[in-house]
Amino acid sequence: MTDPSTAAPRRPLLPTPVALLWFASAVSWATGRLLPQFGAFSLPDPPADLGGSVVFDAQWLAEAQRLSALQSLPTTLAVVLAAIGLAVLWMRREPDPLDRVAALSASVMAVAGALSAVAVLALVAAGPDRPIGLVDIPVGTGAALATAAAAASTAVLIRPYVDVMAAHVWAGIGGAGIALPFMVAGVSPMFIMAGAMLLATLDRVHGLRVETDLAFRHALEAERIAQEGDAGRGIGVSGLPGRPPTPRAPRPTLPWSARERSLTIWLGVAAIVIVALVWAVGATLGELGFLPVLGLIGPGYAAVAFGVVPLLWQVSLLLRVVSTARYPLTVASGMLIAASLAVITAPVPQVYLGAVIVQSLAIGYAAALLVPRATALGRVMLGTTAALAWLLVLVPTGALPLAFIGVITTLIALRRKVRA
Repeated sequence: MTDPSTAAPRRPLLPTPVALLWFASAVSWATGRLLPQFGAFSLPDPPADLGGSVVFDAQWLAEAQRLSALQSLPTTLAVVLAAIGLAVLWMRREPDPLDRVAALSASVMAVAGALSAVAVLALVAAGPDRPIGLVDIPVGTGAALATAAAAASTAVLIRPYVDVMAAHVWAGIGGAGIALPFMVAGVSPMFIMAGAMLLATLDRVHGLRVETDLAFRHALEAERIAQEGDAGRGIGVSGLPGRPPTPRAPRPTLPWSARERSLTIWLGVAAIVIVALVWAVGATLGELGFLPVLGLIGPGYAAVAFGVVPLLWQVSLLLRVVSTARYPLTVASGMLIAASLAVITAPVPQVYLGAVIVQSLAIGYAAALLVPRATALGRVMLGTTAALAWLLVLVPTGALPLAFIGVITTLIALRRKVRA
């Protein structure tokens, strides 16, 4: 019997328009995070009277409000682009597209979530004794869109499993019940939108898997009809108690030796130990008074960054691309090690800034080449996203999330079985 899993080619995880919109969203958000570090949107010093007390006159307050609106524009643009990409992805939900009722339900909950976000923000910002800072039009727009995306995503994902009323209730919980309170507490709307994007991507993964299984069953049925004919056959039932299990398409498996599995596990353990050991030593020295801080910037950060080297090689082994990506991985590892050694040797701000830039370039270069079937545009987007993630997520946290990433990849390696 031929392999029916090849009956239909597997479509890419994300459509090209969605990938481009989400990439533009990430770049816009990163721009808003990086510009203040280069002196943009800096407030002028408030005027002071002769007695030394600070006076906030109308002109200074107007300038502060204008700069605040400008500073929030990149994040608002990022949320808008992410919302457009999310809508495009939901409209292309296959092979289980939304029917009219589910689509209308998601649209209604999105609008209701946006209106509730605007109402709550207005109440909290302008209500008596409840100031939360400046809430201008860009901030309100981003919060409303993020709440709408959370509500619509919850409605779409929960709709196949519950009735319409329960889907509305869960959509309200996901939008105005969870997303909005987090934003009022200070979480950026872009993080809420990123959660909705992750849910949509997971739904896309599930949809592609279902599509592969349906194509597999169709090929099996076509082959059975060709061999046995279809005379007198009724409706087939499977997957129920007492019936044979529903056939699923075979998942692609590659050879996996015991040596590769062991090496992958030990690389993950090495990454975790490096990060945990450096943080433990830094905390101990900080308690004893030898270090003014835990070491988030400077030698402590540089030592933690060593953990990304075994992590890169572990990920390449898990993706089975170590043979084709050996040269770029070696170059990236050398750049990471050299940058960290430079910071440890000369812990001055200029060296630290240069090392961070070199490390982000190394991460982007390695990430762009870890997906062998990616197009040139896909490699550029993947590398840029990885570099921005290193610059904006890992560096401010002292590279501590490397330990959590190492735990996840090591658990994946532990689940891999040895195959000849």
